[in-house]
Amino acid sequence: MKEYFYKKEYKYMYLSSMSYSVAYTLIETYGTVMLYKNGIPIWLILLIYGIRFGITGFVTPLFITISSKLGIAKCNLISNIFGIISSCIIMNTTDIKQTLILFIVVMGLNGLSNPTTDALSSKYVDKVYKGRFNSFFKISKILGQAMGSALVTWGVITSNNIILFIIIAILFLLQYAFIRKIDYKPQNKVNAFKSSMEYIFETNSRYKFIYALRTSHIIERQFVPLYVFIVLKDFTLFSSIIIISLLLQMITITLIGKYSDKNISKSNNLVTAIKVIITTIFLFAKNKITVSLNKTLSDNLEKVYETSIETSIQNIIKESKEDNELLSTVGQMSLCFTEIIVFGILAVLSKFIGEKIFIVIFMLSIISTIFINISIKRQRNNVSN
Repeated sequence: MKEYFYKKEYKYMYLSSMSYSVAYTLIETYGTVMLYKNGIPIWLILLIYGIRFGITGFVTPLFITISSKLGIAKCNLISNIFGIISSCIIMNTTDIKQTLILFIVVMGLNGLSNPTTDALSSKYVDKVYKGRFNSFFKISKILGQAMGSALVTWGVITSNNIILFIIIAILFLLQYAFIRKIDYKPQNKVNAFKSSMEYIFETNSRYKFIYALRTSHIIERQFVPLYVFIVLKDFTLFSSIIIISLLLQMITITLIGKYSDKNISKSNNLVTAIKVIITTIFLFAKNKITVSLNKTLSDNLEKVYETSIETSIQNIIKESKEDNELLSTVGQMSLCFTEIIVFGILAVLSKFIGEKIFIVIFMLSIISTIFINISIKRQRNNVSN
């Protein structure tokens, strides 16, 4: 185990991941559910998230500009301040119409630090340990999400919003403190926004295509909790399933990291096949028990899948001649711009087909999973040739 714990950079990345995950759980896991509970229809939630990710895409190049002048830690601090404001908005939504614009803008700006993980990992983590590092990184995230889910459930049920908000704010600031320990200033020799946009529109890169395909997985991750909540119609039961499924993930996630380092290609094939099967079950699941069990399976596989795929993506960044920070930023921008289009289409469809929109979301996820695996294989073959 010392191979992926012996560097202080690894330890601080694990700690930053855990603290951020606890703080961000209210937004990431419960965001769509809280909006739905407050009376916002599914189509409008889809539109809100689409605009939110669009804003994130446009502000993402600021990561390079700000981090090159102030350091990556300060960039995260600015982002986390918007995260604190977003949490406050979610917990204290009273006038829906007045809150929506604020929520969209603030949540979009909260995404300023999105490239951080890929940038830090590509700089500090040795390629030979990248799979195992990502496993422990995900485990720290899972622990954070489990603690965050329990915290949010307690806060919602007992209506202790003030205490919940204070804890979330402290954890956001802790994440900044941990990253500050391994902070660095990337070199910024060119205009970040111009360079990123030129790369997106002028460079024929399979890397940005892979990131664009991940849009369907982000949408699935954001809206499966809402789907489960609608089926269960019980917030306490919903929260219990979330916490249990998160804790079980630590078993499966440990196995895939070492396997990824040994044979990343077979690892990707395995997790792709399992993810397609689990997502397909959502298409046909009708009763509460089936949906609950499949949610547990889905959560377990999600982090395993992300570990394997992100290891491949980080290897692509590491092997590229481009700056790590530029590629990390371009990947996030490709993801966000694709999300604007897909979320917009889904919002319009949902207006006509209602809750059947979840079928479309699951089908898109299955298609994207297959094409991501194919694209990673082709990218790897190009590098080896």
